[in-house]
Amino acid sequence: MNELLKVVKKTIEKYQMIVPGDLVIAAVSGGPDSLTMLHVLKELRICLNFKLHVAHVDHSFRGKEAVAEARWVKETAEKWNLPCTLTKVNVPAIAREKGISAQEAGHLIRKKFFLDLLKKIGAQKIALGHQADDQAETVLMHFLVGAGLEGLQGLVPQNGPLIRPLLFLRRQEIEAYCRTNYLEPRRDPSNEQNIYLRNQIRNEVIPWLAEKINPNLVETLNRTASILQVEEDFLQQETIKRAEKFIRIKGEKVSLSLTGWDVLHLGIQRRLIRWAYRKLGEKQGLAFDHVEKVGDLMQKGQVGKVLQLPGKINAEKSYGEILFYERNNISAPLRIAPRCLKIPGETLIPETGQRIMAEVREGAPGQSEKGKVYLPWEELVSEVYVRSRQAGDRFSPPGLAGTKKVKDFFREQKIPHGKREQVILVVVGAEIVWIPGLVVTKKCFLRSKKEKYLVLTLKNSP
Repeated sequence: MNELLKVVKKTIEKYQMIVPGDLVIAAVSGGPDSLTMLHVLKELRICLNFKLHVAHVDHSFRGKEAVAEARWVKETAEKWNLPCTLTKVNVPAIAREKGISAQEAGHLIRKKFFLDLLKKIGAQKIALGHQADDQAETVLMHFLVGAGLEGLQGLVPQNGPLIRPLLFLRRQEIEAYCRTNYLEPRRDPSNEQNIYLRNQIRNEVIPWLAEKINPNLVETLNRTASILQVEEDFLQQETIKRAEKFIRIKGEKVSLSLTGWDVLHLGIQRRLIRWAYRKLGEKQGLAFDHVEKVGDLMQKGQVGKVLQLPGKINAEKSYGEILFYERNNISAPLRIAPRCLKIPGETLIPETGQRIMAEVREGAPGQSEKGKVYLPWEELVSEVYVRSRQAGDRFSPPGLAGTKKVKDFFREQKIPHGKREQVILVVVGAEIVWIPGLVVTKKCFLRSKKEKYLVLTLKNSP
């Protein structure tokens, strides 16, 4: 067996990347790394007892050249009797839509495509062609732009269904394998242009450092990544334990609880913030500055304050929690349209899905409470109607001389800003006489001179 094949076989077995019976998707761009990976996996599939499926993404970056590349991948797969799935996605347009870089958009699109294909064809693994030089570039790039352990650990050998069987091979070994096996990869000319940071690191920084500082730089950076991967794995496990307590999914929002937050170590706090953000989708993660701003919002922000994060995500301070949600997915709450109550009868409030039953009753009243009130009939000189709050609204709570602002009452009751428009107010003329389900007013405790009362009852619609 070829020496390179032995190294890859050992890597697969050491990390249990592939088990007998697996269907493995090989992500093939057409370059030397992915083509070598596909050829190696093809050679190993019998002895390791697995099946292969080729997949390729055209990112719509290079026009006809990319179309020809996709066709070449398909032809190569057919020549080797392997099934193949191609897709074309307008990555630049998606990057503009999501407000992220083209590189990040491409990463997210590829990952989604491969994961969707994995489910569709019943595969178990997705093989990526990253190798040791890629690892060195990644670690150094993350260090230069700023990263924590998660970034400095670089590329892990296996992450869920994602596997990297070539991760411990150097680029020159792969190029030699292509020559020995008469493989003719497609080469992306943009890799030679220093228009991206990774290209600058690959073509200029690493060669200079290897010549001037450390001739074993790639091996050193790979060793550092392996050490940090173990440390990161431990901290991830600790974060998962805390996330079970602090993070909840609430419809289209993700809640990060503030209860017990202050006793957490700062390192775990930062990890939980990034964890909650990622729960909204396959995001690359938050930069340090954004994590710190969310931390400040949790510690010092007023209820209702909103912080805009990358990827069109909002973080909003609520009562006892921070809510993360996509700006495009959360519509403004419906205000309750003013409508007169049917007396006697039943009035539906469609904005909240509730009903108010009204009847006129003679005789001694019952006890007014949050869900049912008795109003002296002769006091109701105007129509009785429902509506949402308005600027300047006040009401007269029992036991308090004078009036109270509805705004202050809502804040004391810890009603989130996003739900205040859907709190029902029952009004006579300009006077609020009842806030159903929350509080009764002084008027609900007055005696009728004629022993005649309007009885209002709040009911939830079935």
